[in-house]
Amino acid sequence: MRVMITGRHVKITFALRRYIETRMKRLERYGVKLGGVQVVVGVEKYRHTAEVILRLNGATIQGRASTNEMYASIDRLLGKIGRQVRKRKEKLVNHKPRAGSLRSAQPRTEAEHKSTGIQTVRVSLPTLTVAGALGRLGKAPSSLVIFVNAALDRLQVMQRLDNGGVELIDPQPASGGNG
Repeated sequence: MRVMITGRHVKITFALRRYIETRMKRLERYGVKLGGVQVVVGVEKYRHTAEVILRLNGATIQGRASTNEMYASIDRLLGKIGRQVRKRKEKLVNHKPRAGSLRSAQPRTEAEHKSTGIQTVRVSLPTLTVAGALGRLGKAPSSLVIFVNAALDRLQVMQRLDNGGVELIDPQPASGGNG
């Protein structure tokens, strides 16, 4: 990390430079790749201001703080920048899985199901023809038969409608685009 320090109406002493550089090194604990860092410190009447602009993985992060004392301004500024860097890092690490990614294709473990209060029941599905499924379908409205169609070798659902009719549901996997 390369730190460039500029002073406006203030002389950059060795102690001030060392203080800024050591405080900037604390940002490395977040494990992100920092590009060039520009720090501008200045004095206007009684206000001591500190500004920073830094590049972080292609994004620009900037902040500004001012107090009555230079070192306090630098501390406040680097607190703000630290929060921004941490937020950016968490955003990159904890992103939601995208459709079609390996993370979304992984099955949930039983521990994850228990934490959400979902109980997993494993049953073997019968292999039936459409006529065989119709024979197993009950007479009550909203009764269901879930089966593997023998002719198509696919999962299908047969449902009795409220009006007495029968509906055959043939679920298809979503195509790769919009999901």
